[in-house]
Amino acid sequence: MTDPVVIIVRHAEKPAPEGPHGVDHHGHPSGHALTPRGWSRAGALAARMAYAGRAGDDIVKPERVYATATDPHHASDRPRMTAHGIAKRLDLDMLDHLGRGDETALVTEVVSAGQPTLIVWDHGHIPTLTRAFPLAPGTEVPDAWPEDRFDLYWVLTPGESGYSLTIAPQQLLAGDAPTA
Repeated sequence: MTDPVVIIVRHAEKPAPEGPHGVDHHGHPSGHALTPRGWSRAGALAARMAYAGRAGDDIVKPERVYATATDPHHASDRPRMTAHGIAKRLDLDMLDHLGRGDETALVTEVVSAGQPTLIVWDHGHIPTLTRAFPLAPGTEVPDAWPEDRFDLYWVLTPGESGYSLTIAPQQLLAGDAPTA
């Protein structure tokens, strides 16, 4: 078994203090849900992942999909909302039994499974999650995921001396930045 390629994304767009408001999966207003643009990104990610891995594609098709679990201190369900449609489209179970603070356990589970994996995580913990992987010497991980960016992939590619990190733009929706 070889180490898997891992794609990490931030949950899709969340409400800003000045709006637009978030809506839950029933369309009810919620400050813990995705904005309409966020729901569009979640759908676009599902379509993108369904067709990933074809010839010349830099993104592999995930065989596992993880999302940050909610807990009593973090009511946001945005990672699960983003990942749910992706898992459904790929006919996979969404794995959401690990949450913030469980990054080391998540890495152990992902690496031991040996399958290409998509992780939809809380952006404040993505650098910690990324650093928990066995990184190749010299691999630099940003201190923070950019606060204003929902349109990036962090791709961890295994190599002989550990994982390397590539940060790439998603370019899925109008207005997405063309560069990382």
